[in-house]
Amino acid sequence: PKTKQFEQHFSELKSGRPTVGVSSCTAGLFVSMASLGLKPGDEVITTPMTFVATANVIIQNGGKVVFADIERDSMNIDPAQIARKITKHTRAILPVHVGGNPCEMDQIMEIANQHGLKVIEDCAHAIEGEFAGKPLGTFGYSSSFSFYPTKNITTGEGGMVVCEDEALSRIIRLLSTHGIDKGTWQRMGLEHNPLYDVILPGFKCNMTDIQAALGVHQINRIDEMYARRELIRAKYDACFEANSSCEVVGLNPRGKSALHLYLLLLDPTKLKVDRSVFISEAKKRGVEMSVNYTPIHLFSYYRNQFCAVPGAFPNAEYCGENVVSLPFYPAMQDADIDYVMQIVEELLEEYAT
Repeated sequence: PKTKQFEQHFSELKSGRPTVGVSSCTAGLFVSMASLGLKPGDEVITTPMTFVATANVIIQNGGKVVFADIERDSMNIDPAQIARKITKHTRAILPVHVGGNPCEMDQIMEIANQHGLKVIEDCAHAIEGEFAGKPLGTFGYSSSFSFYPTKNITTGEGGMVVCEDEALSRIIRLLSTHGIDKGTWQRMGLEHNPLYDVILPGFKCNMTDIQAALGVHQINRIDEMYARRELIRAKYDACFEANSSCEVVGLNPRGKSALHLYLLLLDPTKLKVDRSVFISEAKKRGVEMSVNYTPIHLFSYYRNQFCAVPGAFPNAEYCGENVVSLPFYPAMQDADIDYVMQIVEELLEEYAT
């Protein structure tokens, strides 16, 4: 019952589209991809600048990953690069709203509609996000959201699939519960009948009621936590936008970012040290930074499997080498924010060429 309640609350955030609670965002992407019934040689276009799960689910469903480079200023997939990668074997496009910043969804949907392709949105960062006034996750065939502990709301682990219609939501639910047509709660609690049918060979990816119970309460705090991240973002922007040694990764002016990450690109031509030294020195002074993503094509498996070479996706590689994520979460106190800005400014000045 808690899962159904959480699904309903989430559906209300996403224009009433049908929703299915799953065990993780990765699981949601996996079953969404499984619903396409990919055949050997079928291609799915996605970005190299994302967590590796985005590409893994394509491979695990028998598809071929095709990477398209990103826009350096947003770190999102470049629609022009998507268009160049389409072949007669392309089945779907899998855009990622990096850091919660919306991709150019009108252009992506235009490309998809022109070629008869499905769009599956990776919305791991994008719960509150919008593009042109429309909630992220409501543009294409399906979308998948994350409630991992670091995300904007959390269920400990967990995810949500938002579906284009009820027919797809039924397939996604079947795929996430072994293909069984009725859940245990429905059979034993509502119908008092333990019998069920298996409609298709599914997987075990469903959300638990314990996860959903957390989600029901977390979802009520979205506006409060978003307002706090907006304040932190504004302070960081005021501090760093004028600094010539770094570049703030910009937000799409045509949408609303979910403000999941605060990303800075260090300018390697204006600093005496590389990013690893910069991060290490910040840590010594009490400021933890992270690097969220290495471009997927540079990992051993993808490099060997697809003969990917450095230089293949220059914007993704530039960002992968120079981006840092600053501390950015609602529980930060004003003194924490000020201290982060102080230390980063000191390091940028100390290591300036």
